[in-house]
Amino acid sequence: MSEEQIQEVNDEEEVVEEYHYKYVVPVRFQNTNKSYSFGTDEPVYDTGDFVVVETVQGIELGECQAPALSTDIYPSRLPLRPILRKATSQDQQDFEENKEYAKRAKEVCQEEIDSLGLGMNLLSASYLLDRSKVLFIYTAEQRVDFRELLKRLGTRLHCRIELRQIGDRDQAKIVGGIGLCGMECCCSRFKNHFDNISINMAKTQQLALNIEKLSGMCGKLMCCLKYENEAYEELTEGLPKIGAHVEYEGELYRVSGINVISGEAHIENSENYQTITVDDLREKAEVRKGVSIKKNTEGTRKTVTRIIKTETKPEELATTKQETPRVEEKKVEERRPQNNNKKRPNNNRRDFKQNEKPTQSSGNVTVRSFKAKKKEG
Repeated sequence: MSEEQIQEVNDEEEVVEEYHYKYVVPVRFQNTNKSYSFGTDEPVYDTGDFVVVETVQGIELGECQAPALSTDIYPSRLPLRPILRKATSQDQQDFEENKEYAKRAKEVCQEEIDSLGLGMNLLSASYLLDRSKVLFIYTAEQRVDFRELLKRLGTRLHCRIELRQIGDRDQAKIVGGIGLCGMECCCSRFKNHFDNISINMAKTQQLALNIEKLSGMCGKLMCCLKYENEAYEELTEGLPKIGAHVEYEGELYRVSGINVISGEAHIENSENYQTITVDDLREKAEVRKGVSIKKNTEGTRKTVTRIIKTETKPEELATTKQETPRVEEKKVEERRPQNNNKKRPNNNRRDFKQNEKPTQSSGNVTVRSFKAKKKEG
């Protein structure tokens, strides 16, 4: 490859510099709690203004959440998309009309889903501002082959179709509801993203491991388990687990309970029960592994079994090893039959007389049967 060809390739791979906007405006869209940043060169936008912006999906209508901020003070790491204009009365009228069109599009999509027998749960439908595209959001237990559905929807709606599958938590965020605390669900009220929740967080907070009580409307572990997890991790750092055996003031105890909020810990053994502070349990108590404390109950007898080991001298052990194989050889020779061709008797077959009953002979024990005595008149 020549130098001229290399230079041409490098020129093609050059990235065009992104345009630097002077101001940035946070904009929120309908049915979302998250704000997205858009760029502009004119600080004419204020909180509550409706603007028309260009997104990845297309042209949409949004609401400003704050006045225009200078990018010198609030720089953006990601490339910004522009704000096209302030929303006019016609834009707002189109936006309201799109809601009615979206209802009709949802009915059409549901009819086609039922006719094809697809395992889809349709949640919502929404149009872009210029009605060039409609977005359908659904949930499903498995992947759905909706190629035939796209063909039918495109024929009836005459626009671009997008089908998006979401999870259980996203469904709860869209539908909304009341949680166990009596307030609106956090996901639909203020949360912008979902955290990773594990059952270890409930164990750290010493909660009862009841999945029904720890689960939210979506069937997953509640998001609020994450809120206080860091505080509980700091409070429980260096403490033994409940059920651990510790040595405190020269005696062995078992940790029966810990309350980091009140700062108390409960330890017990067969003779004593104490309530100490969490700091004393962390600093003065030492964990003893492999130690078990048994509770003594009054009125019960203990059976003690002793195992006595007999020590044999090496001389006796040598003689026993030499004599045992000789004895076994003699026994084997005595038990050998003289004639190998002689048939062995069949012990399973036993012939008894009619009036006699069989007797079992196991050692020196004989089993006899007696007739019942006749009753005297």
